[in-house]
Amino acid sequence: MTKEEKRQANIDKIETQVERWDWFARIVPIIFLGISLVLICLGIIDYKQAFWAGLAVFAVTAVTWWFWTIYTIRHLVHTLHRASKNLGEVREEFKTISKEVNDIKPTK
Repeated sequence: MTKEEKRQANIDKIETQVERWDWFARIVPIIFLGISLVLICLGIIDYKQAFWAGLAVFAVTAVTWWFWTIYTIRHLVHTLHRASKNLGEVREEFKTISKEVNDIKPTK
């Protein structure tokens, strides 16, 4: 696998993870509220237990998301650094080629 293919695979991986976080953020609260409501109505748990369970789920999600975000930002910074470095190299090559073309052109 070439470097470019690896980079694209990493980008695709991050896009997939973002989609998963989006679904997680939409689905889990609804499911949690539904399950909590059913358990409270059946008398299995009370509001206080549902609150602490929700707080625990929120805390675990927040910490997990935070570490994922830091990892993703680090990856994006590395990608942007490589891209700007490559653009600098292309710019220098373009200057060299432009100078050579100007030197070759006949003067009037």
